[in-house]
Amino acid sequence: MKIENFNKEYKKGNVFLFFQGPDCGLCNGMKELALKELKDFDGKFISVNLKDFPKLRGEFQVFSFPTLLYLRDGVEVERVAGFFDLDKLKRSFKS
Repeated sequence: MKIENFNKEYKKGNVFLFFQGPDCGLCNGMKELALKELKDFDGKFISVNLKDFPKLRGEFQVFSFPTLLYLRDGVEVERVAGFFDLDKLKRSFKS
């Protein structure tokens, strides 16, 4: 994905931004779990490898891997990081 496309995509509707590192085993496992758990929700899931887009780490204040953000029309609603609780994120999505 090009950065121009990314900047358009995350600002529309419900979006889950999943930030990961290139060799992060926990990231791969949590990404798979998040995709499974969030598949029924009305929103886009965008996976971002910070090796490819290092500037986004500062823009979104990502300090650890993995980090999953829930955005509504480009505004952050919820953030979880590390080995995270998807139920917390799902409750935010429903409100």
